[in-house]
Amino acid sequence: MAAGLAAIAAAALYLFVTSGAFHEHVERHAASVIGRKTRIADVAVDWGWTARLRLGGVEVANAGWGKQPHMLKAEQVDVAIRLWSLLKGELVVPSLVLRKPEIAVEIGDKDQLNWSRDETPVTVAIAEAMAPGSRVETSRIGRIEVIDGRIAYRDMNRKVELDGTLATTPAAADDQPAAHLRLTGRLDGAPLSVRFTGGSSPLRRQSSLPYPLDLDIAFGGTRLTLKGSLQDPVQWTGANVDLAVAGPDLADLYPLLGIPALPSPPYRISGKLDREAGVWKLHTSKWNVGDSEVSGEVLVDDRRKPRFLTARLVSQKLVLADLAPLIGLPPANRSSASPRQRQTQQRLDATGNLFPDVPMKLERLRAMDADVTFDARRVIAPDYLPVQALAFRTLLNNGVATVKPLTLTLADGSAIAGDVVIDAQADTPRIKTALAGSNIELGMFFRNSKYADTTRGRIQGRISLAGAGKSVAEVMGAADGQAVAAMASGSVSSLMVSLAGLQLFDALVLSVAGDNRIPVLCALGRLNVARGVATFDRTLLDTPKSVLRVGGVIALQRQAMKVEINADPKSFDLLNVRGPVLVEGKIRQPAMRVGRTIPIPTPVFGDAKSVACEAMTRQLLSSP
Repeated sequence: MAAGLAAIAAAALYLFVTSGAFHEHVERHAASVIGRKTRIADVAVDWGWTARLRLGGVEVANAGWGKQPHMLKAEQVDVAIRLWSLLKGELVVPSLVLRKPEIAVEIGDKDQLNWSRDETPVTVAIAEAMAPGSRVETSRIGRIEVIDGRIAYRDMNRKVELDGTLATTPAAADDQPAAHLRLTGRLDGAPLSVRFTGGSSPLRRQSSLPYPLDLDIAFGGTRLTLKGSLQDPVQWTGANVDLAVAGPDLADLYPLLGIPALPSPPYRISGKLDREAGVWKLHTSKWNVGDSEVSGEVLVDDRRKPRFLTARLVSQKLVLADLAPLIGLPPANRSSASPRQRQTQQRLDATGNLFPDVPMKLERLRAMDADVTFDARRVIAPDYLPVQALAFRTLLNNGVATVKPLTLTLADGSAIAGDVVIDAQADTPRIKTALAGSNIELGMFFRNSKYADTTRGRIQGRISLAGAGKSVAEVMGAADGQAVAAMASGSVSSLMVSLAGLQLFDALVLSVAGDNRIPVLCALGRLNVARGVATFDRTLLDTPKSVLRVGGVIALQRQAMKVEINADPKSFDLLNVRGPVLVEGKIRQPAMRVGRTIPIPTPVFGDAKSVACEAMTRQLLSSP
């Protein structure tokens, strides 16, 4: 803008000495320089070695597609020009004063900017010719003052509407006035406000003085601040800039920064912001996400199309429940959940569902490519999830995110490892998961419970699922795949089995007398999943007294189950409940009852045989 006005001034001075129709020529040549229809009501010049040009009633037409009639209006533009430098072919502007300017910045439906090269090619060409390579090379524009300015910003594609003021505060003769920008409006339907304070012109030769920077942005519940200084704001060198971001959900950063961050609990991020060769760098950063702590660095390369994000993050304390928002569930600390997350929990409680129906907005993965590594060296997890560490690498390319390798290290040193692929290229994303583990101690899943001392065994298994949908509920409701698990030998709590209704008399006795263990000769099972319906296949528990066989289905779309467990005794049992154990209802909290065929415990003569565990395990794990 300043360069364009300076070009107007140069044209006006030239025409003053070469044309009698001064005013008419000023408007015509100003329009040719700027590339837009331009109106100037009054023109006056105070002569001297530093001439002062006063333009009154300046109006520069907007782009044809723009909503506002004018790109720029100003009550008056005062420009000081050094004539001696102008005679040598250099345009030096010691001062530029805009009185009551009205500036319209618009981005059209094709992402075109009304101030861009394509829209005002002549002005941009002049500005680029005048642009310095560094701050110390700058001598063409000195002091810039804006008095009672107004600015409007519109971007309909991104749903941004901002209006505000732009002005500079008075300063001593040897100092540069400070610029103040205030904008308020809405972004993507949420309130947005911007406050900026800095030097009025970064294009100064006084490179020994740092350029001050103070930016404060509030977007809904998100707050972003930049505070510090730059030695060279043109090159962004000598930066000492602190960045701080806080808000209820990291996913809210996408409308503001265009970064497809994942949903999260409330967070706070702080670090140093730097830039070099087109790459933004957030380093020495500290993240508090929920009750978890993360550190590391993030780089965003603006030179690549699409933009490329690289992140190397490490956590010395990861609360596993803080990952719940990734799949749409509320964070661990319910009191700090956002209103949207609390509404999700209320819906789950009301319906009894386990899988949330919150849209995952995976289409945002098409906004940029990325390479992210995350290493959680200490994980705090519930007793029934004995995860000690978690690590993964995510490569995002053209809307396809591949999480590989993904490793969950368990308390006994074993691991569950595999990969996850999220294909967001289509409107309905597809998600594939493949995980496997071996030699996993069963007792870990009952730690700190009364069953822990009597539950033992080493498990191996794998899970492979694929589905399409815009929420976890949709993906699971359309899933195909399988899950297989097997344990060759071990033990389980007798009380735990008895309470399931298989040995009613034993349960009553053990509840009073204490717990003991039931040896397990073999435990294995398989779930075949087709179109969101999981069917039990060869699922059983072989004990010295009986073989427990599991059948039935789990309807993932309805998030309900109907499972039947039958006991085939191997020997005589004086008091046996003749009937299956039925597990029915919602997956999240099913009801369990004994489907008695005879209303009281009766003697039974059993003849069940032990299963060929090794052969069945090999068959289950090897079949597709």
